[in-house]
Amino acid sequence: MRRAFMATVLFVFVSGICVAAPSNEDQIRKRIDDFAATWNKHDATALAYFWSVDGDLINPFARKAKGLTELQRLFQDEHSKAMKESTFKPGTVSIRFIEPTLALVDADVEISGVANPDGTTATIKPHITNLMRKSGGQWWIVAARAFIFQLPPPPPAPAPK
Repeated sequence: MRRAFMATVLFVFVSGICVAAPSNEDQIRKRIDDFAATWNKHDATALAYFWSVDGDLINPFARKAKGLTELQRLFQDEHSKAMKESTFKPGTVSIRFIEPTLALVDADVEISGVANPDGTTATIKPHITNLMRKSGGQWWIVAARAFIFQLPPPPPAPAPK
């Protein structure tokens, strides 16, 4: 009886070791998906809490925010206006670990349904670079920079002589 009990305990212990915790990369990818879901609910306060307490953001429109209060205000302002009906969809994501708890995360995203002043909507495709740090078992955005890369139109063809 004692051997059966010990064998059961050993099996449970070994089985528990074999169940791998999600990798840091998987955790970051899930964090990006969670951010998208939160964006699509337009919850400004919850969006701000993806950042570290002293984290900062420069968005594609050159608006800046530092700290949770400023981040929450920026998201509240944008999600009550231009981003009110928008949908955030992550695309390609690249993760580079600088240290085990520090990662540089590049992501291409698509934000559709952005309201223009004339009442029409647009889709923007920013590239976002995040510096993320793991603390307390969670990945937090320390700094985020979002850019919309658009090439200028080609110069007009020279007039024939």
